[in-house]
Amino acid sequence: MDKVEEFLATLKSTILSTAPDSSLILSDRDGFVLGKLIDKNDSADKIIENSALSIFSTSTDQASKLYSGKNKAIVSYFEDRIVVHINVTNVILSIVTDTDSNVGVILGAQNDIVRSLNNLSNSIQIDLQDM
Repeated sequence: MDKVEEFLATLKSTILSTAPDSSLILSDRDGFVLGKLIDKNDSADKIIENSALSIFSTSTDQASKLYSGKNKAIVSYFEDRIVVHINVTNVILSIVTDTDSNVGVILGAQNDIVRSLNNLSNSIQIDLQDM
């Protein structure tokens, strides 16, 4: 298991333990998937297949123009799932969960998620410099 998948597994078991049936997708701003942890009962792969991940970066840039500061997250409610996109620098964490999940708890953990993503980003950059 590489660092990204290990990070996602740790994130799901600790910070996001209240949303056990969730899938996590880590991507860059262009929608390139860096790592994913897909729940076996979820159809989150469909989100990866279409352009939903790359559309988020455009949406968050537009939302940041509303003179309310930099957009940190966007929550989308669908008929059968909820998708929470959290924006950290040039990395986007997408959390796909069922409609029974408590989005407030996920968003409440946002600061911890951001700290963890910053640590992961730093460790990936160190590994790339060693190559």
